[in-house]
Amino acid sequence: MDFLHPPVLPTHSSEHSQAAPARLRSRPPTRQPIPMNPTLAVSAILLALGATRANGQQLQTRPVPTGNVQSFTFQSPSMGVRFSLNVSMPTGYQPGDGKKYPALIVTDGDFVFPGVNAAAGSLAETIPPLFIISIGTALDEGQAEHTRRRIYEFSPPGWDRQDTFGQLVEGICRTLKTDEARCTGGAAKFLTAIATEMIPQLAGRFPIDTADLGLFGLSAGGFFASWAIFQPNSPFKKYLISSPAMSYGRGEIYRQEAGYAARHKDLPVGIYFAAGALEAVDPQLEGIGEIVSGMSHLAGVLMSRKYPGLKLTIEYHPGMGHTDVMGTSVVRGLRTLYGK
Repeated sequence: MDFLHPPVLPTHSSEHSQAAPARLRSRPPTRQPIPMNPTLAVSAILLALGATRANGQQLQTRPVPTGNVQSFTFQSPSMGVRFSLNVSMPTGYQPGDGKKYPALIVTDGDFVFPGVNAAAGSLAETIPPLFIISIGTALDEGQAEHTRRRIYEFSPPGWDRQDTFGQLVEGICRTLKTDEARCTGGAAKFLTAIATEMIPQLAGRFPIDTADLGLFGLSAGGFFASWAIFQPNSPFKKYLISSPAMSYGRGEIYRQEAGYAARHKDLPVGIYFAAGALEAVDPQLEGIGEIVSGMSHLAGVLMSRKYPGLKLTIEYHPGMGHTDVMGTSVVRGLRTLYGK
């Protein structure tokens, strides 16, 4: 199922890292294209063709251009696993310029970072400069490890997995030979690791405005981002959520919302929800994952609270499904939450 498995399928894996001090460590950058002006792109192609015809030289390998991106690993003391991070610099950023910049934290690591970063780059003239920072597994850790980690890290504690969706998740955990204690329930630990371990490390290295943080999540990551809205230790002020799999936790998202409402009179955050219209009639994504109906229900309940500080937008993108809607969701979400 798409909302259980990663959105990108790598083909190789690597061994887990050994325990290391809790600090960022540089790693080879994630490969991603640099946006090019269409006119320059055509000129480059014509020049390349001309050069090939003129001298008949063979293709020569070169380092992959990654743009203004730095990549790191971080061994989490509290979770005992290694996270891979990518940090894309804000447009126009110059080290030592004295400015602080907002940051969007992106779940699913290497698997989602290139698409989100490219979408943000396309809006350079529309939104303020901001850091795009992904946290998760690396491509070279492989699909199985990514699936195992995201099911655990994005799911809420206390889920007995006796519902239909829970049984599907349990079956995947068995197939992947996941330890029973780490099948589901890691969301609270993951949020704490982000808030108290990784963000301080990142803010110590880059001029991040920690009072202006956003969180992006897709599918299972979308559930995690929705769940994080109601947690007292969430450091985020903006939530960009695409196709959230609301079946995680057997209604836990609604219990979290109700508990928050009982204790608070306001929810001063910006939220952008989106899904593909085709997901609404998908027997698995909607029939089991409750993506469109769950997202719609949560948005409706939140609006009924009449929180004075809440800014919420929900959109259904026609002709799009679970995976291809992500790019549109990111562009629309960034425009909505960060638009000048």
